[in-house]
Amino acid sequence: MATPDFPRTRRIGILIFDRFEPLDVWGFTEAFTISRFLGTSYTSPPPYPFEVIFIAQEQRPIPSMTGPHAWPDLTLTQALEQPFDLLMIPGGDGVSAVLADPEVMAWVVAMDAKVEIMASVCTGAAVLASCGLLDGRPAATNHQAFDWVTSLGPKVLWDSILRWVDAGKYVTSAGVSAGTDMGFYLVKRLAGRAVAENSAKGAEYDWHRDPETPIYYPPS
Repeated sequence: MATPDFPRTRRIGILIFDRFEPLDVWGFTEAFTISRFLGTSYTSPPPYPFEVIFIAQEQRPIPSMTGPHAWPDLTLTQALEQPFDLLMIPGGDGVSAVLADPEVMAWVVAMDAKVEIMASVCTGAAVLASCGLLDGRPAATNHQAFDWVTSLGPKVLWDSILRWVDAGKYVTSAGVSAGTDMGFYLVKRLAGRAVAENSAKGAEYDWHRDPETPIYYPPS
């Protein structure tokens, strides 16, 4: 029996750091890792539409904001030596330490030159904004941290309502679960609507497909 020819596997990098927000990372990750090519199932062997790689400064268990740890697949240096299609920066209490770390910030800029899409979830937008990558572009961030994040990017066209904003290369979401909605949207953008719909169904996830219909309105 002939093996079907599928599109190439896209490589999704996710930066993790001490005190990252778990749902920012795992919800986004699930959207990609549950995805399968049409005509295959969750239990089918590779190839898959996406490969997700966790990246950190050091090869050690990285504690999340609420306790569970994650182990990175690659260091920053190793990631720079490999191809990626998308890089995502999550939020969490640890974002302030990332902003104060010249090595990580320089790495983000270097990765920006390599990837097709730069994404952020929640306060991860503060990193992209502080690097100047969002200047003159629309972007979203955590609604409850809106004042702090926007102060770091005065040239960014911030949106306080949308659950995520697609500005072409830069795709940013509001807080926490909005990142999962954006993840499935990016699956749709990169692998097609049918793959994304099958993935959301397989995850039994109530995907908020329309970013214009927020489930949280910030106070005026």
